[in-house]
Amino acid sequence: MILTFFGFLARVGVFISSVITIGLNARFYINRAWSDDLIAYIIAIAAFSVVACLVPPYPNFLWDLFWALGLLIAAVFALVVQFAESSCYGLRPDSEVNCATYKAGTAFGFLAALAWFASAFFGAEDEKEAQADQGEQQEPKQKKKKKIKLFYAAPAFAGYLLDRVPIPNVQVNLLNPTNDSIQFSILSEVRVPDAVTVHFDAMHAQFFRPETRDDPIPIATVELPKLTFSANEKVTLINQTMKLGNIEQFALLVEDVAYNPRFSVAGQAKTKVGVAGLSTTVDLMKVVSLPGFDNFPNIWINQLGVMTPDEQGNNVYGEVVVFNPAPATVTLGEVTLAVIIANITVGQATVAVNDIVPGNNTFMVRAKLNTAEVQSNIEKIIEAEIPYLREGNVMASGRGVSVVYGGEHLDYWEKAFQALQVSATRPVKELVGMVVDSGVSFLLGGIKPGEGLREFVDNLVDQILETVRELPDDGVDGYTDKLASTGKLVLSLLTLLGIL
Repeated sequence: MILTFFGFLARVGVFISSVITIGLNARFYINRAWSDDLIAYIIAIAAFSVVACLVPPYPNFLWDLFWALGLLIAAVFALVVQFAESSCYGLRPDSEVNCATYKAGTAFGFLAALAWFASAFFGAEDEKEAQADQGEQQEPKQKKKKKIKLFYAAPAFAGYLLDRVPIPNVQVNLLNPTNDSIQFSILSEVRVPDAVTVHFDAMHAQFFRPETRDDPIPIATVELPKLTFSANEKVTLINQTMKLGNIEQFALLVEDVAYNPRFSVAGQAKTKVGVAGLSTTVDLMKVVSLPGFDNFPNIWINQLGVMTPDEQGNNVYGEVVVFNPAPATVTLGEVTLAVIIANITVGQATVAVNDIVPGNNTFMVRAKLNTAEVQSNIEKIIEAEIPYLREGNVMASGRGVSVVYGGEHLDYWEKAFQALQVSATRPVKELVGMVVDSGVSFLLGGIKPGEGLREFVDNLVDQILETVRELPDDGVDGYTDKLASTGKLVLSLLTLLGIL
């Protein structure tokens, strides 16, 4: 059979659209982040489509319809790729291919599918057209059936996409903690695609450590209301409440965050999703990996000195900078830490963590040194510090004691922090200089010491460090005793002067 004029035009449309679709998606394949298989399908079906439109049978309704459906799936895949891989909707702002090119790739995918549908329509026999006219009387029932068939595979496809789509850049705010809940907001630059409205029914979501995936032990649960996002609206969740779950799992997650360069958390929810008038129920499960604190290697001490004891007996202050690698802002409240040297608690430090934001955070620390404990264990402390002094450093650790927000102890955070011990190593010369400057200024009523005193102290510290470096292993005990005697004398003098 020879193609009709309109059938011929439809096949020409198929050829042109398919060739352009191949070219554009080949470019996308180079710039992909995750969608290898989707783009490979688009390229493959478009390539076969080019051949199929040039060879018999001419015309054949089933043949044309088969390729129309195959290209329609490819066009849907192209729409997904456009959403997830382009800079159009904020999911991948670093894409090297511009948004217009991705939209063109999607448009030509749909054009190729429409051209095949047109070819099927124009190539159908009159008898089939008559049967189609009769079928229009049953259109309402057929539409419902088609709707069901079309979305039959949607839950599996949604799970497939969720498992592979990269995590977008988001800002998470964890605020107003209580003893059993945390208020949270999630902000993102991800926008809903053009001319689409997305509905989510109310859902129950739970979060857990991936290690318990086979039998999830919830760390936290969230009850989300019905959500609707319109075209080009940013996807956000504002002022929702997270109910805390298993306290042991929560503590283990905080430990993962503190000690590892990356940590993972899993989330699961079941809801009905509506897109463009169609809806289906999907069961979603996603494991995400985020940057952790990696045992806090980036801790800087900007200031360290003595002060007049406050009402709590704090007589030492410091300014500490901590780097937060995670995309989250967290409010904790007043955190109290035990200061530990040589496994001996030598004091307590308190810091107000009102907000710890992504990047560098500066905190003022107030501390109380247990002078009596230091004096009675000074030999052990110096002996433990010798390996660090050989490198010109001094090391101290901190372990959580309590977390208080709004006058309420936060059991979840306290249990987690009490299991953590974070160590910081800093140059001893730098710290001694800060303490001496502060101590002299304290005694002289705010007058800063002269350069001569600072130079004298620096030389003294240099001599001590040089002696420590040259100590043979069998000479450590004797030198430790000498330093201990000097240390006790200095502590007694500072205590007498009211500095400690």
